[in-house]
Amino acid sequence: MADQKKVVFEYLEALLQDPQADEEKAVAEDKMETDAATAVEPDAVNPPIAEDEQPAEDESVVDESVIATEDEVIEVVQPTVEITPADSVIQESEPSLLEPEPEPEPEPEPEPEPEPEPEPEPEPEPEPEPGLAPEPVIPKVASGEEMNCILLDMHGLKLAVPFDYVEGALQLESLSLRLDGPEWVLGRFGEEPAWTQVVDTARWLIPERYKPEYSKYAEVIILKGRRWAIACDELVKSIRVDTRQINWHQDKSHRSWLLGTYMPERCAILDIDQLLLEFEACSV
Repeated sequence: MADQKKVVFEYLEALLQDPQADEEKAVAEDKMETDAATAVEPDAVNPPIAEDEQPAEDESVVDESVIATEDEVIEVVQPTVEITPADSVIQESEPSLLEPEPEPEPEPEPEPEPEPEPEPEPEPEPEPEPGLAPEPVIPKVASGEEMNCILLDMHGLKLAVPFDYVEGALQLESLSLRLDGPEWVLGRFGEEPAWTQVVDTARWLIPERYKPEYSKYAEVIILKGRRWAIACDELVKSIRVDTRQINWHQDKSHRSWLLGTYMPERCAILDIDQLLLEFEACSV
């Protein structure tokens, strides 16, 4: 038994010193088999004793040797072999694997830009004060507070002729007219060289409304200087016109013959000076 114990010890020592030496291991195993065979041979010579007949001392001896052997093996193995539990390795490695990465800190939100102040609305430019309307030019004929006029009816239009420009009135049918001259002249009467030409008044004043078939000339008004006369349908009456109520006509580029309007009689006042100038200019 001492030899067997020695062999086991040497085998364990060889494993601890050079666990990769296969040849030594094989030799040790062969030696163990040889020793085991030599240990069995005495049993073949001396037949084994029955279990009931074997002394109890042998069991104790064997048990002590086996126990001794196991203790020695344990004593040899314990100081040299360190077993690292897998759980501890896992526990050591788990923190590094399982710890979640820290979340990045959220970036601070940018401060809102201040809203631009609304631009002040430009102050409206002050409207220019309306200039004073120019005072109308009042002809000499209307220099007083009142003006005497003759009211005529001509082609549906009422006309007022200041007395200062009238030299007479005649019936058209009593006149012997010479039908010569421009188309806007009805004819002439009198003695040469003092001829008086009668103007087709409606054709001259309102050509856009003039219709010869509707004309009803019956009267003739002889104007200042007796060179010109205007035909009309009827002498209505003589009137006194309040000059303060006359709407004076200033735009001579349009209806230059109009002196103004007098609303109480709903009539147009003729500018005789302007008419005489135009008649003379067109008759040349």
